[in-house]
Amino acid sequence: MNNINSQTLSSLRANLQPLYFFTSYQTFLIIIILTAATHSLLHIFLIPPWQHYDEPGHFEYVWLIAQRWQIPDPGDFEQHMRREVISTMVAHNFYENIGGPPNMLTDDEVLWLPFPQTDDPPLYYLLVAIALIPLRHTDIITQLYAARLVSCFLYLISILLAYGLVSDLLPRNRFLRLMVAGFMALLPAYTDLMTSVNNDVGAVVVFSFFLWGCTRLLIQGLSIVNAIWVVLATGLCLWTKNTVFVALPFLALVTLITLLRQWWNRNVLFIFVGTCVVALLTIFDLGEVRYWYCYPYQLIPLRQQMLDAPVGKGVLAVEIDPENARRAAFHFLLPETVKHLQGKEVTLGVWMWASKPTTIRPPILSGAISKEGINIDIGIEPSFHAFPFQMASDRVFLFLEPYTDQQERVIIFYDGLVLAEGKRPLDSPPQFDNPNGTTGIWGEQRFVNLIRNPSFEESSPGIREWVAQLLYRLVSRVTFRPEENIAAVLDWERTSYIYPITIRVLVTSFWAVFGWGHVLIGGLWYEISIWLTVIGVIGAIAQIIRSMSKTLSPPTCWAMLFLGIAMIVVWVITLLRPLPLYPWDRTFIPVARYAYPVIIPTALALVAGLTVWPWQNVKRWSTVTLFIWLFILNGVSLWRIVSFW
Repeated sequence: MNNINSQTLSSLRANLQPLYFFTSYQTFLIIIILTAATHSLLHIFLIPPWQHYDEPGHFEYVWLIAQRWQIPDPGDFEQHMRREVISTMVAHNFYENIGGPPNMLTDDEVLWLPFPQTDDPPLYYLLVAIALIPLRHTDIITQLYAARLVSCFLYLISILLAYGLVSDLLPRNRFLRLMVAGFMALLPAYTDLMTSVNNDVGAVVVFSFFLWGCTRLLIQGLSIVNAIWVVLATGLCLWTKNTVFVALPFLALVTLITLLRQWWNRNVLFIFVGTCVVALLTIFDLGEVRYWYCYPYQLIPLRQQMLDAPVGKGVLAVEIDPENARRAAFHFLLPETVKHLQGKEVTLGVWMWASKPTTIRPPILSGAISKEGINIDIGIEPSFHAFPFQMASDRVFLFLEPYTDQQERVIIFYDGLVLAEGKRPLDSPPQFDNPNGTTGIWGEQRFVNLIRNPSFEESSPGIREWVAQLLYRLVSRVTFRPEENIAAVLDWERTSYIYPITIRVLVTSFWAVFGWGHVLIGGLWYEISIWLTVIGVIGAIAQIIRSMSKTLSPPTCWAMLFLGIAMIVVWVITLLRPLPLYPWDRTFIPVARYAYPVIIPTALALVAGLTVWPWQNVKRWSTVTLFIWLFILNGVSLWRIVSFW
C-alpha cells in the first residue's frame, strides 16, 4: 500500500512539475513588470516637463487631435496652445542657457515650438489622444503627464513583447526570455525614452510586434493567423514613424524566406539567386560618378559618357526643369587639401555646354571669395571658362547650380574641372597629363588638381534614379537618403572621421543619456558601458558559432538569421544618419533612440553574449554581475537626473 502511494505521489509530482515551472517563471515575469513600472514612474515624475527629445512638438500633435477630434494637417497649430506650453517651459527653466523664450506678447508672429511633428504618421498620437480626451480641459502639465503615462503603458507592452518573442524563438530557454525582459526593464536610457511623449515609443512597440510576428511565421510556418499578424504589423509601422518603414522590405524578405523553406530545392535556390541578382541590377547602378553629389535627385544619370568630351569620356550632366530649377551638384574638397591654401589665390576652370543655348550661373567655390559673379552664356558646343578665387576657409566645396531662367527642360554639361593654386590664365584651358585630369600644365606652370575625379572618369555604385524618386515620394521625410548616403560612404577620405564619433554616441546613449541628449552621467560609467558592449558583441558572435554546432532546428536558424539582419540594418541606418555631411548643415550625431525599434534582438544579443556561458558557475556570476551593474547604473542615472534639475 505504501509502495502504491509512493508511486502515485511520484507520478503526481511529475505531472505537476511543468505547473511549478510555469508558476515560478510567471512570478518572475510579474516581478520584472512591477520593477519596470516602478522604474518608469520614477522617470516620468523626475524628468521635468518638456525635457525629452522633441517633446513639445509631439505633445502639440496629441493635443490637437484630442481637442479637435481629427488629425491635423502638416504645419497646423493653435497660437494660444503654444503660448500656454511656452509659458510652462519658461516656468520649468527650459530656455535657460539657450537664448531665452520667444516673445509671447505678440500675435503678429507664429510662436515657434520645438520641434513641430504634425507631418508625421498619426498612429501613436491617436493612441495617446484617446486617453487625453477626458482630460482635454485640464491644464497643460496634467495632460503632459497623462500622455507620459500612456507611453509608460506602451513601454510595459514592449517588455511583454520581448518575453513572447524570445519564448517562441527559444521555447526551452526560460532563463534567456526573463533575462531579456529584465534587461529592458532596467536599461535607464530605454526606460527614459519609453516614458516620454514621442512617437519613438510607438515605433518601438509596433516594430517589436512586427518582429514577433515574423519570428512566429518563420518558426511555425505559413498560416492565416501569422500572415495576418505580419501584414497588419507592417501597416501599423507605416502608420507610426519613418524609422520603422523598413518593415516593408523586411516583409518581402520574411515572405521570401518562408516560401523558400516550404519549397526548398536546387531549382528554387537557382531561382532565388537569379532573382536577387536581377533585383540588385535593377535597383543599383555601377556607373554613378564618384565624389560627387546631386540634390534633389534627377531622372537622368549624373555621370554620362561622350566620345567627343573635352577631357576623357566622362561628363557631368545636371538636368534643369521647371519643377527643379535649383538642382545642383556638389563636390567637397578635403580639409587637409586646402588647409595650406588659406588666404591664397586659386583659379577654377571648367568646360561647359548645354543641350540648348542658355544663360547659367557660374560654378561657385563656397568657402572662397569670388572676384567675379556674372552669369555666363553657353551654347551647345563645349567652351572653357575660368574664375579667380581667394581661399577663406578650410571647409571648401564646389557648387554647380546652373539655375537657368528657361521654363523648359535643359541639361547643363560639365567636364575637365580644374582647381589650381595661384593665378592662371582665364582665357586659355590647361593641358592635362591624363584623361583623369589630375595633373597638367596651365599658364606654363605645372599644377596638381585639387578636385577629385575632375573629369568624371571614375565611377562608383549607387541607386538608380527611378528608385530615388520612388523612395522620395513614398517616404519624403526619411533622413536616410540612399543615393546621398551611398555616395558619402564611398567618399571614405572625407567622411570616415564621423563613424568613431557616432558609434561612441550610439553606445553611450543606448545605456544612459537623458534629456535632449545633454544630461550625461560621467566618463567612467560610459567607459564601463562601452566595454560591456564590446564583450557582449564578442560573446554574441561566439554564441552564434557555438549554436551552429548544436542541433538547432532549421526554422529557429532562419528566425535568428532574420532577427540578426533586421538588427544590423536598423543600426547601420542609424549610424549613417549624419551623412552626407553637407558643410552648410549642422552635423547631426544620432542617439540610440533611432535604433530602439530593434531593442529586442539587440538586448537578446547582449544578454546572450554576457551571460550565456557553457560553464554554470561563470553563467551564474556573469548574470549576477550584469544585474548588479544595471542597478548601479540606474542609481547613478537617477542621482544625476535629480542633481541636474
